[in-house]
Amino acid sequence: MYEKLEQLISEGDYKEALYEFQEEYQNIGLSSDEDAARLCVLEASIWEALGDGIAEFEAIAKGMSFDQTNYELFYMLGLYYQNFNIDKAYLCHEMALFYCDVDSDREVIASTLQELKKDTRVRVRGVSVMVLSYNDLELLKMCIDSVERSLPKESLEIVVVDNASTEEGVREFLRERADSADYSFKLIENSENMGFPVGCNQGADCCNEDNDIFFLNNDAVLTTNALFWLRMGLYENRNVGACSSLSNSASLQEVAPSLLGEYAGQELDNLWHKKLGATKSFEIFSKYAAVNTIPMYYPYIKRFRLTGFALLVSRDALKVVAPDNKVFDEIFSPGYFEDDDLGMRLATASFEQYLCTNSFIYHNGGSGFEGHNDAMERSRQTFIDKWDFDIWGFCLHWQEACDKIADLYAERKEPLKILDFSCNFGATGSYLKHIFPDVFVAGVCDNSFAAGIAKNIVDDVVYGNLNTSKLPWNDHSFDVVLFEREKVCMVRASQFVKTSGIIIDDREEERD
Repeated sequence: MYEKLEQLISEGDYKEALYEFQEEYQNIGLSSDEDAARLCVLEASIWEALGDGIAEFEAIAKGMSFDQTNYELFYMLGLYYQNFNIDKAYLCHEMALFYCDVDSDREVIASTLQELKKDTRVRVRGVSVMVLSYNDLELLKMCIDSVERSLPKESLEIVVVDNASTEEGVREFLRERADSADYSFKLIENSENMGFPVGCNQGADCCNEDNDIFFLNNDAVLTTNALFWLRMGLYENRNVGACSSLSNSASLQEVAPSLLGEYAGQELDNLWHKKLGATKSFEIFSKYAAVNTIPMYYPYIKRFRLTGFALLVSRDALKVVAPDNKVFDEIFSPGYFEDDDLGMRLATASFEQYLCTNSFIYHNGGSGFEGHNDAMERSRQTFIDKWDFDIWGFCLHWQEACDKIADLYAERKEPLKILDFSCNFGATGSYLKHIFPDVFVAGVCDNSFAAGIAKNIVDDVVYGNLNTSKLPWNDHSFDVVLFEREKVCMVRASQFVKTSGIIIDDREEERD
């Protein structure tokens, strides 16, 4: 199949090759996923030869939507990244070799990897996957199996801390897997349940000190390439400290059930996965992930905290915020809010945290901590006592304001400049920057702590008295000004909005 197209490419007749590709592409819907991906490989080859990087990238992404394990696509993606992010190039070639089953091609990819390893600019580390285990044997098996399918064994370490599981077969399974693994598999068996923070810290202390650490719940199952795209996020730049995935069940990181109904063949509502069971639910979620786990120009949503069910943290960041391997503050035992606390520590150390929208991990979700029904409220108060604010008041974006900005964006069809007097930690700015990457968001905070967090998320931020401090922007220079009436007066907001702009306040009043 595609012999004529391959011949035209080999002869360097790219104009005719494009015509031939277009003919073949008309029937791509009749092809198998494998053949469709192969056609996209050939398309990417044409654009690479013609020097059109954007078209090449889009062809690779299209191909991965058909076949997520096509090694040629990973190899080409590695070539695409080689000149402007050598770490990402390395990760792509590593996965190309992982998936490749053609001996002659394996030699070429391995040679490319060896050359990259010699390059002193490459800083990619291996990954220690730290799994905290407590019962849920079948989910634990799915979890471990999915990790083993995710990375070459040379780059992988699994560290399991079993928190005194009582379910029959759990410890026997873990011991057998530790004994039979042909890669680094470490098992720690606690005689009592130490809770989440202590157990994770035990595991972190046993992880290879040269590796990044991926904290993964034992009831979380990786879809294909989920960990790869998390690693791509972690090596987006040197300031990234942590990455996490979208899920069916994770605070502020959920894929809406309405988006999954097509793959389930029925409408889904909240907690749908609990009703259908883990096996069926993972199958549905994997189908959705398969068409969305693809290269994107910038798939990251900047956050100041990420949910700890699946959290990849860079070793460089850990050396700063947890030099003693106490990654999670044990005052939050038995659990809850320890991930929020880590997020704040990363943010105050100026590390960026990314929610990767092309990485998907199924999470079955637990029912809390046995014998500690008040754990969430206690840990919430512990967080307030430690940080002097309630994080629940700062995590959500201002949806009504964002909807109005979306309307204005659609009307203007051009980038907007937005000034947010309700910036806080940048939640609204984070949402806007993800939905409209070309908007400019400036924030004003009433204290330096909030400004220090928000500066990792919005384009520009200052702090001071919201009504009287001198601000560094010209009067009447913003298309949109957001503010809360209780904190900012209308005269102040009007000072910075263009005559053609809009003001949005928390009374949902919009004025031209």
